[in-house]
Amino acid sequence: MSTSGSIKSEQPDDTQNTFSEVDIESGANLDVALKRTKKFMVLVASVAALGGLIFGFDIAGAGATFVMDGFKHHFKWECAHDAINCVGASQGTMDRDKGLINGLFGIGAAIGALLNSRLAEQFGRRITLGLSALVFIFGASIQAWAPVMQVMWAGRIFSGMGIGMLSMCSPVYIGECAPEHIRGALGTLWQLAITIGIVLASAMNIGLAKLDYGWRISYGGNILFAVILILCLAFMPESPRWLAAHGTEEQVKESLSKMRFEDEIDSEVEKLQHEVEEERKLGQAPWSEVFSNKNLMRRRVILGFVLFAFQQLCGINAVMFYAPDILNTFFTESQAITGTLVLNTINCLSTFITVATVDRFGRTKLLTLGGMFMFPCLVACGILSVVEQTQGVGYAVLVFAAIYIIGFAFSWGPVLWIVIPEMFPYRTRGKAVGICVMSNWIFTTLVGAVFPVASTASLGACFFFFAGAIFVAVGVVYFFQVETAEKTSEEIDQAYENHKPALKRKDW
Repeated sequence: MSTSGSIKSEQPDDTQNTFSEVDIESGANLDVALKRTKKFMVLVASVAALGGLIFGFDIAGAGATFVMDGFKHHFKWECAHDAINCVGASQGTMDRDKGLINGLFGIGAAIGALLNSRLAEQFGRRITLGLSALVFIFGASIQAWAPVMQVMWAGRIFSGMGIGMLSMCSPVYIGECAPEHIRGALGTLWQLAITIGIVLASAMNIGLAKLDYGWRISYGGNILFAVILILCLAFMPESPRWLAAHGTEEQVKESLSKMRFEDEIDSEVEKLQHEVEEERKLGQAPWSEVFSNKNLMRRRVILGFVLFAFQQLCGINAVMFYAPDILNTFFTESQAITGTLVLNTINCLSTFITVATVDRFGRTKLLTLGGMFMFPCLVACGILSVVEQTQGVGYAVLVFAAIYIIGFAFSWGPVLWIVIPEMFPYRTRGKAVGICVMSNWIFTTLVGAVFPVASTASLGACFFFFAGAIFVAVGVVYFFQVETAEKTSEEIDQAYENHKPALKRKDW
């Protein structure tokens, strides 16, 4: 029998909890391919990924408000046609406001990601996800109500904190709940949910742009998804990995019974207990261990920090958040919003490539291939940005931006959210992932705050900088990142111990 392709799984009595057919395109081995996945396991991952939907809605919603008349008139960027004694804001003021709306969100997210590493370890993944959603609801409510720009900035900090907390906890929760043979595919649901949120907000923006109050829904509409997340979490199990370290054996079995078949539970419990016992012999991991040479932790944390930094330095959030502004250089405001919807739809659909390939081809190959897509497109956009800004040039920029987004959407977008939690042993995972996610938000803040001013000075230079960043990022992955696909935590530890940078990778 072939080890790849569609393999029909054995059907236990509880067929309502199984897939009639599990498609696992992995060429690893027959034992892996024959593993089964409960439908409830997919539901658990999907619920956790709602945090990504909330984030994606914010990216597209907030960015589009910059070209909405209702937003510009409310915050006095421009004067309404019937306004009396009104003086519009200068370009410098608008660039400052845009940068702070994006940048303060990133600052809040960095704080939330770092704080949540401790909360998730102390109170569990599920409770912390609910708390994260509550923090976001508080911040989003302030944004939607904001009477003046200063209040909007305060709301951006708190909503960013909620998203940062979600972005730290959701991928960890999914990774700890998912069985190894489908961990990569389920891990992509976080990024897929982000892209779905982006598309949803982009589609709504077309109608919201015509309403004076439409911008308020762009900032606050995702409160609905946060409420749904909180309600769904009441029916979700705690991470069995966290329970193995902090709960009882009965609690671990109860959690696993919802996500594994009955004949898998005992072996899974034994494996988790073994891992926890090994870690308990070493005691609780202090922060000093996260930065020590023990188990190559310092190298791994630096690598994770750098990889998440490059995810932002390659310009994706600048392109996605400011896409309406960029396209408005070449097209009308309504055309710019429509063009943004096209790009965001391409982003969403391209993420499905990762779902189908991440466990079959592995993490490092996808990251490298994606970077090879992105680099020439960024260079092309840089060149086009310094020539005469005609509508024809605008269509060319749209095409190259679409290819760039495809490259990001099947690689650097979803794959890092899978590989970063996989990189670290459980005892240091919460702290280490928190630091790496904080890196993501620090550089999100820097790029988001600087891009409005930098793009006004030279949009072409921004694209060339992003191209250089992804070129270096691909080199870092190729030479330093080990393959983590379908490996246990102990196997990943061994892979880092044995890895030596070389021009020709042995695992390829």
